[in-house]
Amino acid sequence: MSERTNWSGGVRFRPERCLTPSSEAELVAALRRCSAPVRAVGAGHSFSPLIETQGSSISLDALQGVVNVDAQGLTATLRAGTRIHALGRPLLEAGVALINQGDIDRQSIGGAVGTGTHGTGPALGSLSAELQGFRLVTAEGQVLDCSRASDADLWAAGCVSFGSLGVMSEVTLNVRRAYKLRERQWRMTRDQCFRELATYRDAARHFELFCFPHAEMVLAKSLTETDEPCAPPLTSAQLLERGEGFGIEQRVFAAAAELARVAPALSGPVQRFFSRAGTFGQAGRVGYSHEVFPSPRGVKFNELEYAVAAKDGVDCIRELAEAMRQRKVAGVYPLEMRFIRADHGWLSPFYQRDSVSISVHQYHKQPYREVFGLAESIFSRYEGRPHWGKLHNSKAADLERLFPRFDDYRALRRRLDPKGKLLNPHLKGIFGE
Repeated sequence: MSERTNWSGGVRFRPERCLTPSSEAELVAALRRCSAPVRAVGAGHSFSPLIETQGSSISLDALQGVVNVDAQGLTATLRAGTRIHALGRPLLEAGVALINQGDIDRQSIGGAVGTGTHGTGPALGSLSAELQGFRLVTAEGQVLDCSRASDADLWAAGCVSFGSLGVMSEVTLNVRRAYKLRERQWRMTRDQCFRELATYRDAARHFELFCFPHAEMVLAKSLTETDEPCAPPLTSAQLLERGEGFGIEQRVFAAAAELARVAPALSGPVQRFFSRAGTFGQAGRVGYSHEVFPSPRGVKFNELEYAVAAKDGVDCIRELAEAMRQRKVAGVYPLEMRFIRADHGWLSPFYQRDSVSISVHQYHKQPYREVFGLAESIFSRYEGRPHWGKLHNSKAADLERLFPRFDDYRALRRRLDPKGKLLNPHLKGIFGE
């Protein structure tokens, strides 16, 4: 069997068998006959080895499309393999939009929900927090129709389950009336930003910041709702093409990443250049929400991300930036900080805790273990919870302390998959099995 890889190239594996079911019935049949370990694959946009298997790999590429939109009840039912960028236009034509989304729209909706993927906004939850219900196919091929009303525990566990309870075939999300956003990007000193962070955070529906460890300036970005006129919406094909483009900003950033790789001592000057270059080339744009949320990501990277309590966010990112500066960590990427509302998913990084997420990136051609290890040692002191789709070294002993319902989740997982058919080595380490 040919080698498979994730988006960054950091995860590589050769499954014994690959299947691409085009219906829920075919997914049921695939799970019943597949050899273990069985792992489902969406867009392969996770950095952790969630999809890795030497057994059976089930692609959800053929399970795409909008099943139904309830424009009155404001919900949308979507096939789990549907790419997020392919949702914007059909939802807009139905008069609705996702309540929030991240700045990458290449993922499958099932994978994004299953890993707790999120955007930013202190009053807004992750994609998983908007999950009304889902259809789950277990390891033995049983189909469960899950909702809070039908089984509150299964719903709370399944909201963020990264394919360890079964494979989602459909998800039903809360949506809202279609809306437009205005993007603003600006720079300021780190001290000013942290001193006035609450003001900036609360002044816009969405706010995030980019903090370069080797620079004193930070870049900030906000998105606010607007009724201003904008260009006609792009087609789904245009959205796909735009997301895969490699414009001038991306080419400059790629060159800078290579420079910092071959000449690590230049990392500081390169970061200071980008911190003073102002904006990212898109400041002031207005458009429909699904067109404004995503940013180009042509330069590949590996990523680690943890969520800490909102009250600890500034102290944590300050300590992390200072440690990276003192260690003279080479690289070009800033630390990214976003805001997420508490939710009720048992394994959600935001379980019962308003949070900030802090992301650490490293260019895909550079080693990342040392800097990510440094970051994890700091996140641990702040009781940080890992993003399941990003690289991390959290094991069962750590997770029992961080997630109050962790043991309940494990018991439910064993009941649904008593043979451990869905567990690859990475997941065995997470669950201690």
